Amino acid sequence: MKIGKLILLVIFCIVALSTSVFAQTTLVARGSAWKYLDNGSNQGAAWMATTFDDSTWAAGNAQLGYGDGDEATIVGYGGNPNAKFITTYFRKAFTVANPADFTSLNLGILRDDGAVVYLNGTEVYRTNMPTGAVGYQTLASVAVSGAEETTTFLQTTVSPNLLVAGTNVLSVEIHQANATSSDISFDFDLTGQTGTPTANVTRADYCRYERDCERAEQCEFVSETRRALPSARRMEKLGKRL
Repeated sequence: MKIGKLILLVIFCIVALSTSVFAQTTLVARGSAWKYLDNGSNQGAAWMATTFDDSTWAAGNAQLGYGDGDEATIVGYGGNPNAKFITTYFRKAFTVANPADFTSLNLGILRDDGAVVYLNGTEVYRTNMPTGAVGYQTLASVAVSGAEETTTFLQTTVSPNLLVAGTNVLSVEIHQANATSSDISFDFDLTGQTGTPTANVTRADYCRYERDCERAEQCEFVSETRRALPSARRMEKLGKRL
């Protein structure tokens, strides 16, 4: 019985010490406001730069697009339904105080049909698009439909090394699979994981596995991480007392 209690105590400490607590920060939420350009023009490469002036672009909340009936903002496609604009451009600025705080980034994108995503001018993700250079007349690889164009957010990780202190810019280009497509869709989210692993254990948690809290001195508490670590000598003494 004594050995069983000691083993239980050891297992508890191991599990507690291996439990990490990270904070997740939403940098760009789904349904956020984006600047967009829907005039069918050739924007080249300048539009994705952080210094690009998008003050004349329109703005609206996601989901952005047309044709599905679930859009918060309707974008244009030109005057000819049989020759719709192939590419629509989107930009979103967000602020980061200290990029070094982030250990990883995760983006999610709802797109119809294809998309290329840039963070501070660097391509970080493309989906349903051909490889190589992309222009304003580049078609998406295939037409998408169903949940893939209405509710499915594709997920990928992004290096936090691309972040800068202050203003950061996401740039996304949505491409049609053909000029007669009935719809486009766009929404997006970006989250960042911050912090360092800390054990989620307190003195009270540790004492639950002892007969009373008077034995809390059996732990060495590391104050800066709130971790409880029994020393070998104290574990030996505790085993005898149990």
